[in-house]
Amino acid sequence: MNLEAFLLDVLTPILDTPDALRIEVKENGRTMDLFIHADPKDRGRIIGKSGRMISSLRTLCQAAGEKSGLRVNVEIFEEEDERRAHRPDRADRSRPVS
Repeated sequence: MNLEAFLLDVLTPILDTPDALRIEVKENGRTMDLFIHADPKDRGRIIGKSGRMISSLRTLCQAAGEKSGLRVNVEIFEEEDERRAHRPDRADRSRPVS
């Protein structure tokens, strides 16, 4: 079972920047974590309307993993700098001055 190849085959045709797509696989015992690295502009396509696309990908990967006795997690990887830009820490926010 090669879930990395499956995700690449499914996602590559729908992305504007398929060259930026990379799947990182981390295995720890009976758990497999799949991290999808993609261009930030393509993340919306991976997530899909109301999260339907990523939900479907997770379901398919989890079902395939169950047949092999694995627990599979699929996540979209977001760089640390991008997370800060979207969700600043409380310490970074300016306070109103009285």
